[in-house]
Amino acid sequence: MFILPEPAQALLASGLVDSIPHLIQAESVECGEKFIPLNYYEQGSLYAAIASIVLIFAGIFIDKAMVKRSLWSLAVIPLCIWGYINYGVDFAHIKKTIFAYDTAAENALANIAEAQDRYKSEQGTYIKNLQKIHSHTAGSHGMDACVRITKINATFDQWSAEATHVSSPNTITWDSASGSSLKKG
Repeated sequence: MFILPEPAQALLASGLVDSIPHLIQAESVECGEKFIPLNYYEQGSLYAAIASIVLIFAGIFIDKAMVKRSLWSLAVIPLCIWGYINYGVDFAHIKKTIFAYDTAAENALANIAEAQDRYKSEQGTYIKNLQKIHSHTAGSHGMDACVRITKINATFDQWSAEATHVSSPNTITWDSASGSSLKKG
């Protein structure tokens, strides 16, 4: 017989361990390359261009040759950053991959919508408990291990949920108040 140490027994008794297998499963599954939001690239490009222009103009207006060369030399760094962001980053690949990740999150929400409709027709109310939702989505292709349900709100007559893929910077929202619960809100 396997005997657990006291801290492990306390975790089991508290019920916190129920979420640990899901976390372990997500860590062992390859969820793809994680991307930063695209607006970070846009902001970085803008700030690098501004810094480069400011350094170039400062070099033009200053009369000392040593300072002028130093400022123009420093202007090369943000100019290289701007060039890398605009010509070195494959935005098409990033957008396609993020779209695929967001589609996986939307599919998980569609599975939840199907489970919610099934449960509502059987019980007369929507599920509020995420653990119950996981058990009811087994009939609708289950849940993707890389998708996290970040928020779920359920009342008697409607529900909404938010999900994100662990590698995507976006959050997908599904709301049953916009018609059928099987339509994305």
